[in-house]
Amino acid sequence: MFAVGQIPEGVQSTSFGFFLLFFYNQVLGLSGFLASLAIILAILVDAIGDPVIGAWSDGFRHRWGRRHPFMYAGAIPFALCFYCLFAPPDALSETQTFFWLLTFAVLTRTTQSIYSIPHTALTAELSTDYQERTRLSSLRGILQSVGMLMVFLIGLQIYFDSTPAFPNGQLNPDAYPRFAFTFALIIFVGVALTAYGTHSHIPHLPQGSDERKPFSLRQVVNEALMAFSLRSFKTVVLTGVLFGMTMGMVSALSIYLGTLYFEFSLELIGLSFPASVLGSFVGAGLATPLGRLFKEKKTLLMSGLLWYAGWNTLPIVLSLVGLAPAAGDPALFYLVMFANAICSMGIGVLTVMMGSMISDITDQHEALHGDRSEGIYFAASSFASKAIGGFGIVISGAVVDLAGIQRNATVETIDPESLLTLALAMGPGVLCLIGITAFVASFYDLSSQKHAEIREVIAQRAKPS
Repeated sequence: MFAVGQIPEGVQSTSFGFFLLFFYNQVLGLSGFLASLAIILAILVDAIGDPVIGAWSDGFRHRWGRRHPFMYAGAIPFALCFYCLFAPPDALSETQTFFWLLTFAVLTRTTQSIYSIPHTALTAELSTDYQERTRLSSLRGILQSVGMLMVFLIGLQIYFDSTPAFPNGQLNPDAYPRFAFTFALIIFVGVALTAYGTHSHIPHLPQGSDERKPFSLRQVVNEALMAFSLRSFKTVVLTGVLFGMTMGMVSALSIYLGTLYFEFSLELIGLSFPASVLGSFVGAGLATPLGRLFKEKKTLLMSGLLWYAGWNTLPIVLSLVGLAPAAGDPALFYLVMFANAICSMGIGVLTVMMGSMISDITDQHEALHGDRSEGIYFAASSFASKAIGGFGIVISGAVVDLAGIQRNATVETIDPESLLTLALAMGPGVLCLIGITAFVASFYDLSSQKHAEIREVIAQRAKPS
């Protein structure tokens, strides 16, 4: 049941990444600048709130342990705020729409953190084995892919189908509240199931220490500084943020690219996205056997990044140089769908590796400082993953405005120069961003041998004197 808890996060990240900007920009008419501003402010709140939640959870003392009280507490608020984000009242002005987006983007992310940070911290607590943690992260990645797939299959195929009034079903404002209600229920059920399903493990999990200082903001700052003093941690967080920015941009602009540049119908796009999710599913499943084949996790992380970049941008680069089938050609659709499925295998692998690497870093912290602080480390992981729906949307909003893509744009009305700007951002732009991300990942210095030495130090310290 532990991995089931990733389904709500897959739902949230996919809904934010693929639908949020499109809904507020194209359906409600909010400018790309204002949508980006709201997301920037929400990220700033995340940057403060996530470490606080992580540190609070690390020192929390309760008969249900350190993590489960937060997981239970987050279930209803997370689901409710997600629903409200996609169901604003009618006839709001642009300013009111901006504040609605800002308020519920902040609340959705914060309530998600109350649940997700303690949940992901369990990855390091349920096992201390170097390879077993990869398996746990792999299971989480697989179930997150299930959540993503549910959004595409249910959302695009049921709620956003075409009608006489809205041939492009994603422009139908009445579809979004129904979509949000369904997935708010899925979020609640997923959180409740994983909290209850792992409840029996509470007696065997690390508990809050009597020697730990009382929770305070000063403590949060001190623990964050200790975490960022580790080169391995700084590397993983920066890698996650950079990849999150890139993925967020790709996710938010995929609708624009598919409908306007490649000229695919919404039905075809609905088929191509599940292929990507299935690729991620396969990649997450392959991460465990690949982890046994490749000694170092850094190697797999960098390989996943480069694999993703090459295959993801292949159809766009071929189109820019005139070697791809014409826009709207069925052969182009099959090329894009195949490339997306293959590139997503890299996403599955690298996502699993990052979760496993952070679990190892918490051992490094314990060896240096004598206590366990999984929450503060996975808070940074949570913040990096939210960059998919955060920094990426900021970049996407800028690209939309820079390209001059107007509200309700169609293939017939869009300027060819706008399409070129969009393709350059999604092709060469993505290659550059991933290249920088892989370079940053190369500085990770926690090898398998070093981790074995760390576990030995911890084991020796735990022996009775």
